[in-house]
Formats: sequence, structure tokens, C-alpha cells
Amino acid sequence: MTRNSEVELRLARPEDVERIALLLPELAGPHYSERFPDSTGAAFCRWKYFNNPAGEAAVGIALSGDRVVSIAAAAPKLIQVEAELFTTFELGDFITATDYRNRGLFSKLVELISTEAVRRTAAFAYVRPNSLSFPILAKHLSFVEVRRIDLRRYVVPSALFHRKIATPTGLLRALGIDRAALRLLAHSSSRSITVCRTTRFDTKMDEFWERIRLRYRFSLVRDSRYLNWRYVDCPTPYLLWIAYRGPEVAGYLVGFVGDCEGIGNLVDLFTDPEDTEASVALVREGLEAMLGAGAESVYTWTLQSGAESAGTRALGHACPLKSRDHLHLAMRFRGGSLDESRLPPRGWQVAMGDFDGI
Repeated sequence: MTRNSEVELRLARPEDVERIALLLPELAGPHYSERFPDSTGAAFCRWKYFNNPAGEAAVGIALSGDRVVSIAAAAPKLIQVEAELFTTFELGDFITATDYRNRGLFSKLVELISTEAVRRTAAFAYVRPNSLSFPILAKHLSFVEVRRIDLRRYVVPSALFHRKIATPTGLLRALGIDRAALRLLAHSSSRSITVCRTTRFDTKMDEFWERIRLRYRFSLVRDSRYLNWRYVDCPTPYLLWIAYRGPEVAGYLVGFVGDCEGIGNLVDLFTDPEDTEASVALVREGLEAMLGAGAESVYTWTLQSGAESAGTRALGHACPLKSRDHLHLAMRFRGGSLDESRLPPRGWQVAMGDFDGI
């Protein structure tokens, strides 16, 4: 515990979630409640920070009296590098109340949770910072950029033409323009693949993970325990699909559609790195569902120079528009056996859902 001009800095405890929940909407904006439409901000924080099967998060908070005025969190994750498993911490939820900015609270809280991550024997911490926080992390806190991420999107044609020429979207959709464009982008899926909606991941997903995990050289451990915590037990109403080839699992897709802004997200696509059929079938199913739910744009993330996997190629083809500003994937190593030089140059599996924020 430290003090900074009458501001107390310490690690959060479960009883702090109510106060933390009051600050977090400043991070996510007016649509933050879409993350928990049938729950509360405090319940969302409790799930996120204290129900993680990999262990409790290290959550640094700054308090002014009883008020939480700044926060930075580090959630434990299990990552496979080559064939070895490492405990890591993903950093996120960087937010400081407007009237407490420019006091160095962000840097101090990141240092606090990074130190706690090292104490818990984390091999490294990773984060996807924005353009404001990345320079601070790099210059003052020893984070290095290891890869870059492209933000991609698919714009639904009826919505685009409506904005350009004021043609009613209902008329354009009735004419079939959206589905025709989708057929061109997502190709035709193979008859050997069946895609089904699901509400939970069972042991077949564990068998699938064990069967193909060594086909990737860098990936979060995507077993059923992690997937159910991340996407099923979470208060956020994710859409879940599983692809089958005969009786065997061939992959999965997680999506999310916000009610207020008409935006869909392809959150997590995972297949064998050579399985184009399953990747395309899942992406097509997800896009069709999001169009049916009224999405006008669909977003996803792909690694730059990382189109070696079928999933990355399928996402890139379906969401061809790239933002000019790339995203950063930054890491801080603790000085153990793993460092930047040991990271594999290829074979990475990184998805939007591997990071906080959706």
C-alpha cells in the first residue's frame, strides 16, 4: 500500500467491486451496460476479477477517501509458447477519473500490478494499449511491442448506400444486396462442415484443443474451462457457434452484437491453422447472424503479417477494410527463461477476445 498526495494505492479486494463499478463506465462510454444487460456492473467486475479459473486478478486501485479514482487490472491467463505453458497476466481497464489525471496514477498502478504479477511467477505481462497509453508503457514501464494488430471491418452494403444516397435500408435488404455481397466475401461453405449454435463448451472442445494445440506456436490455452468462463459465464451475451466435421469438433466462433450502435464483432475464431473449410463456414454463419440482428458494421482483429492461418485469411477476406491506425501488442518480461528473443516468428493465434474490451 502506498500514498500519493492523499490518494491511497493498493490492490483491490472483493468488497471493492461496487466502488470500482462506478468508475468503469468512464472507460467504456455510454454503451458499457451492453456488456451486462441482465446484470450489474459490480457483478460484471466480480466475474472478471474474482471468478477467473486461472486465479484472481491483480487489480490496482487508487482511492481518495471512499472513492475509487483510478484503476489498472491484470488478469491471469495461461499461454502456450511452442509446447510449453506459461502463466501470464493480461493488463487492461486503464482508467483515471478526469479530476485525478496527470498525477502519475496510471504508471504507479501499472507498476503495482506488474510487481504483483511477478510475485505470482508470471512469465510476462501483455496488453493491447491505445495510442495514449502505449508511449507511457514503452518509455517508463519497459513494455516492448512484439506484434501489431489490424482493426478490420465489414460494412453492410444496405447501410452504406443508405448513408450515401438515402435509399431505405429495408428496400435494399429486400432486394437481397446484403446477402449477395456476403456470398462474395465469405465464399460458399463446404458441405462437409456443419455449424451449430451452442450455449456451452463441453469436453469435445477439450479433445479438439488437445488435438490441434501444437499446430500453433503461440496461443492462449483454449480449453473448455477457459472458454466457458470467458464467454458463457460472463454477463455479456455472446453468440457461440461450433463447427463439426462429422462427429468431431472442427472449430468455434464467438460473436457479439451491440444493441445501441448496430455494431457486430467477430470476437474469437479458432480452427486448425490449415482448415479453410471450417474457418469460412464459421465466419459466414457469424456474419449472416449479425446481419439478421441488424448490424450495420462488423469488426474483427487480425495480426499484421500473420496471414499464415486459415482463420486469419477468412477474417481478412470477410472484413477487408483496415483502419489506418494499427493496434499494439506489447509485453513486459520478468527476466526469466522467456524473453522477446524466444517468441516464435510465426504460428501465432491472437483474437479480439484474448484482450479486455469486448
